[in-house]
Amino acid sequence: MTSATGTQPHLNVGGVFEAAGDIYKRSFGSVWLVALILLIPAEIIAGLLGDQGILGLVGTLVHWAAIAWLAGAVVRIVQNVELDGAVDWSIGKILGSVTPQLVGIIVLQIVVGILVLIGTIFFIIPGVILALMWCVAIPAKVVEDLGVFDSMTRSSDLTRHNRTRILGIGLLIFLALVGVAAIVVFLSLVDWIVGAIAGIVLGVLIYPYVSILAAVLYYRLVDVKPPPAM
Repeated sequence: MTSATGTQPHLNVGGVFEAAGDIYKRSFGSVWLVALILLIPAEIIAGLLGDQGILGLVGTLVHWAAIAWLAGAVVRIVQNVELDGAVDWSIGKILGSVTPQLVGIIVLQIVVGILVLIGTIFFIIPGVILALMWCVAIPAKVVEDLGVFDSMTRSSDLTRHNRTRILGIGLLIFLALVGVAAIVVFLSLVDWIVGAIAGIVLGVLIYPYVSILAAVLYYRLVDVKPPPAM
């Protein structure tokens, strides 16, 4: 879709934040329940297994799985709101709809995380560019039921021409995730129970909002650049 002058329409960043805040308030009950259901067991298991050796690796994988499932579930909640303006799916339906894609979401997070990390090591800017390219890869995967690399390609296509506008959203997401991780790690060094509680509380408040923001961003990018005609 292009404007009358033939130029690519641009993203309304303020509209993304406004819509994300509105959806967060309207769906908070569902998001809160999903986050608690997923994060409480994951944090307890990870804490009991510790951070050393094979058990520590298992605990990390459990944590990743919970975060991936939460990210996918939040995308489904936003999708539900986008379709009819309210969350009318049950918690079981929300979680169950993501289950078939869970492994793919985990793999996608790992692949994107590794590539962005490598890009960041090389003068930082390449990592920022890659993060902006793939910032809506998870919503693209969940909504359009794409494979891992197809999701990354779709995200890259959607964000093209709007990446400078997305930069502010990307920085907020990055700072939120890094801030949560730093706080949880610090508190876990003091006492793993305190760290686990902090991880659950911050996770319930921060991770869903970040996922809502990414999902809303995906839908607004689709609005300004729909899929090519088949």
